Amino acid sequence: MSPEYLLGMAATAAFAASGILAALTTRIDLFGAVVVAVVTAVGGGTVRDLILGVPVFWLNDQAWLAVATLTGVLAFSLRGKLNARSNALAYFDAMGVALFGAGALLKSANLGIPLSHSVAMGAVTAIGGGLIRDTLTGRDTLLVSPELYATPIIGGLTLQAFLMHLKWVENQQTLLAGAVAIFVFRGLAIHLNWRMPAVAINRPQ
Repeated sequence: MSPEYLLGMAATAAFAASGILAALTTRIDLFGAVVVAVVTAVGGGTVRDLILGVPVFWLNDQAWLAVATLTGVLAFSLRGKLNARSNALAYFDAMGVALFGAGALLKSANLGIPLSHSVAMGAVTAIGGGLIRDTLTGRDTLLVSPELYATPIIGGLTLQAFLMHLKWVENQQTLLAGAVAIFVFRGLAIHLNWRMPAVAINRPQ
């Protein structure tokens, strides 16, 4: 198995776990929670493959759905030990966006997509699963919150694209560099509560 495949599986498990944690804030049973976990885990990659016009990654390999489902069941069974309102969800999400985003950039570039467009594809893939998760569970999505969310993703993907352009190292190494950069930047933002300046919006009464 290639490093990309293994990192993709790790991203799938991380996103599935984040889906369960998000679902725990609602009144949901095991089946519903696992559905949220699976859709979260494969949502971004599905959008990526549809846009790229390639076979959807999980249709020809049952391992993707199996990992997402098993992770969901395991996380749900441990729900008594999980705090849905802690930073655990944010850290699992950070791992997922880092690995899926960097993997999507590499996949797009390998298909001949320009690096600038591949960065955009990586961002769409990284954010897609979380958007679906938050929509299904009624959460305020991180994308439109003051938290530093999109910035670490774009920053890490830009670094990865730059390294690919320089061709100093193998593409698989740039994938790891991009993923680590995203996770570290996003992790610091979570731990140190880094936020972008927020604009107050007056909602109609």
